[in-house]
Amino acid sequence: IVEIERDGFVPQVNHAGDGVGVVVFLFKPRHYASSYMLVLIEALARKFKHVKFVKIAYEDCIPGYPERNLPTLLFYRDDDLLGQCVGVNAFGGSSYGVEDVEWELAHLGLVNTQLERNPHEHPHR
Repeated sequence: IVEIERDGFVPQVNHAGDGVGVVVFLFKPRHYASSYMLVLIEALARKFKHVKFVKIAYEDCIPGYPERNLPTLLFYRDDDLLGQCVGVNAFGGSSYGVEDVEWELAHLGLVNTQLERNPHEHPHR
């Protein structure tokens, strides 16, 4: 996972390459939900090497962006924003795991998955 700054966003995300899917993780250091999401996307980055994963400090990416919206993931391909997941509710609530995030990537066509159903519908805990 590459950490980028605001001035690196366009070259790293919008110009990542033809057909390259990019997951942008907006995070805050020493923030529990951000730290947990980082563990999950690191696992997904190892599993799906054809997808580019980057992280950027949320205030650097979007000045004034509310901390309550963390973690936030933005999904791009070919300069197009395919979707976004804002906060833990996007993954079915506070008991989400790596499969919930993988499902969102697959739903947007960034990865192929062996998951047969949406894990958000069957909470982990």
